[in-house]
Amino acid sequence: MYILLFLLWVALNGRITAEILAFGAVIAAAVYWFMCRFLEYSPKSDIRFFKNFFRTLQYLFVLFEEIVKSSFAVIKIVFSKKLEIQPQIVFFEVPLKSEFLITILANSITLTPGTITVDVDENRFCVHALDYTLADGIENSVFVHLLMKMEEAYND
Repeated sequence: MYILLFLLWVALNGRITAEILAFGAVIAAAVYWFMCRFLEYSPKSDIRFFKNFFRTLQYLFVLFEEIVKSSFAVIKIVFSKKLEIQPQIVFFEVPLKSEFLITILANSITLTPGTITVDVDENRFCVHALDYTLADGIENSVFVHLLMKMEEAYND
């Protein structure tokens, strides 16, 4: 976090001089100390962030990939001559404990075309799918597996 604060200082100044770098190092250190002292932040938070950084990038890539695949599936349904869709409501539970990650999962499901998270009660999800093919395997989706890995790394 210290490095990010320092880089933010340099970026907002618009030029690089020895004085700006020295003053930025002091300001970033003061802000970092304040965060650790009063905002319950710690260097452990930085370590957890870097553990999950690449998993987060992987998650965003998989989310984009799933959005594209689902978009084509919905386009296929919309443009089919026979409108034989079979909407489905699916209930399932996920082993996630973090409210933040549960929210990420719910939003990821809703962002994916053809599915929408109707309700979340603790770790029990209610999801509406435009067609049964879109709901197939949603409880064991790649989203759930990646978020479980992120939660494990965060708890280490």
